[in-house]
Amino acid sequence: MKILVSALIILICAYFIKVDLIEGTISKADFYTVEQKCEKTDKIQTITVTTADGDTWESLFALYPAKDITFAERLELVYKLNPHLLKQSFKPNEQVILPFRTKNANSCTD
Repeated sequence: MKILVSALIILICAYFIKVDLIEGTISKADFYTVEQKCEKTDKIQTITVTTADGDTWESLFALYPAKDITFAERLELVYKLNPHLLKQSFKPNEQVILPFRTKNANSCTD
């Protein structure tokens, strides 16, 4: 009789432990972690500007100041965004794309 009661108590304890591990207070998430893939990218925010007669890069940069970008970096970005201006100057009433802010974006996916 003692063996039967002991076996029954052991089975009941094992059942409660199993249920507690699977569905109960000890969650499965505590035993493993999901690795996240994070990519750090720099997004360049731009503005489209219509040039006037006599405009220069300095005057456009002064009218539309940039945050966290030096003059040389900004000029390099301008030529990447406007490759047709590499070998010619801009004309009046021409649409020019100017970078005005670099935004760090961290995209983490599961």
